Amino acid sequence: MAVITPTITTNDPHEYREQMELIASYADGVHVDFSDGEFAPSKLLPLDQAWRHDDLITHIHMMVDDPLSMLKDIEDFGADLVILHAESQNLKQVLEALVENGTRTGIAMLPDTTVSELQDLEVDDLFEHILVFGGKLGSQGGEADLSLLERVEKLKELYPDVEISWDGGVNDKNAKKLVKAGVDILNVGGFLHRSKDPESAYVKLSKTV
Repeated sequence: MAVITPTITTNDPHEYREQMELIASYADGVHVDFSDGEFAPSKLLPLDQAWRHDDLITHIHMMVDDPLSMLKDIEDFGADLVILHAESQNLKQVLEALVENGTRTGIAMLPDTTVSELQDLEVDDLFEHILVFGGKLGSQGGEADLSLLERVEKLKELYPDVEISWDGGVNDKNAKKLVKAGVDILNVGGFLHRSKDPESAYVKLSKTV
């Protein structure tokens, strides 16, 4: 059974708190996006101004050009899973530091990054999670690029023991198709946050998968 994880994508500390507290009232986990404004077009709430909720399993998605420059803040945040981009600088060095620190790590792939390019990074032993990004970087509410389902199937074949997540455009119309292709975790933003009743939308989506 796949897991539905609400996401937070904001540059506003008040909105961050509101969304975090709301999500904690109905879900078990949260996926938080952070961006430096260079890797992704929009700059989001700085990591050192954010915090984790004690009741939520917390994944953070670092859309940053050089995560090494933020390593201390990343470690201090204390996330249950840190997802770094395959396209970032100093990737292997940061992964090694996090693994040594006992942190679960994941790799995010932009649509143009191929599975072969991921393998060429030679970091296969440094992650246990792969995020397939099928939406618009740094924003919510876009459409899912379902052509990337072939990638999910290929990753599942190559990395059978690695957890696969999807970020971008998840809704009640495509969730079952994503899970059937091999997605283990559906990170959901716009479908929940734009609903009049996010909790009911979450329950509805959970029942579809």
